[in-house]
Order: sequence, then structure tokens, then C-alpha cells
Amino acid sequence: MVVYQCMQAVDLFGLNLEGIYRLSGSVPHVNKLKNLFDTDSGSSNLDFRNPENFFHDVNSVAGLLKQFFRDLPDPLLTRENYNAFIEAARNEDDIVRRDSMHAIINSLPDPNYATLRALALHLHRVIDNSSSNRMSSQNLAIVFGPTLMGTAPGSNISDAGWQVRVVDTILQNTYQIFDDDD
Repeated sequence: MVVYQCMQAVDLFGLNLEGIYRLSGSVPHVNKLKNLFDTDSGSSNLDFRNPENFFHDVNSVAGLLKQFFRDLPDPLLTRENYNAFIEAARNEDDIVRRDSMHAIINSLPDPNYATLRALALHLHRVIDNSSSNRMSSQNLAIVFGPTLMGTAPGSNISDAGWQVRVVDTILQNTYQIFDDDD
């Protein structure tokens, strides 16, 4: 519900907003929205097709989406697959890297796979508007890499660049990775 509503709001009102996902929203707004989802998920105030329901603050909606993924007990790309994703990112050959990640993505639990697919397609729409929002796949990967991957036991700060490369590879190859999924 949170993921869908946030992506819908950004699709409707934020695709041309410069720095969408990079710029922080209002912390009080993000907290109010999070609390509303946590306490009253059936509320009509959670219909983000109406910008009044998110204080006309698309950056806060984007912040809520990022916080949702950060707060997951197991990251979207899963701790179990963390090292495999990092190893795949180390491939210099773009095709080998993409195909390695595709195989790992196909092994994700169904809810993770479906959510990643929806998010990747959404972020691809953001990238399609990068001439106005200035959010390239690289910029979005910098924002979402650590958020979607989390940290694995024994990982270190040097993994941050590889996390970005994982997400950037997924975003640059969204239609190849998720091609047969309708």
C-alpha cells in the first residue's frame, strides 16, 4: 500500500520535479504520513491521487518511500543475496553483469521480486524525465543503492560503490531484466 501510493504520487506529481528522491522532504510531513499508514491504512487520506493528502509535498512522499525500504527488517534485495549482488557488480562486462543480476533477481522471494519490478519500472519513468528532474540512473542508484541493499554482516563502506553499481545496472537494464513479466 505505501509503495503503491508513493509511486503513484510521484508518477502523477513529481516526475518533472528537479531532484526528486535526492531532495529531502519535510520530516514532520514524512512522519505524519508514516503514522497514518501505520494506524489507519484504510483512510481516504491515503489516496495520493489527491495532493492535499500529502500536503502538496511530493518530496515528503518520496522520502516516505525511501524510509519504508530503509526500515524493512530484511532489505528488498535481501541479506541472503547481498554478497552475490556485490560479486555480480564487480563484473566489468556489462552483459555478464546484467545477466548475473538477472539470475539473482529471479531467485528473490515473490513479494521482493514483484516490489523490485514495480519500483524499477517506476524509477525508469523518473529516468525518462531526467532532462527536467536531473535524476539519471546513476543519481537514483546513489540514492537507492544502500536503501535497497542494506548492509551485510562483515561488509564495509567500500561496498557503497558496488551497491550503487547494482542498482544502476538494474535501472539501466529494467526492460531486459523484467521483459517477460506481464
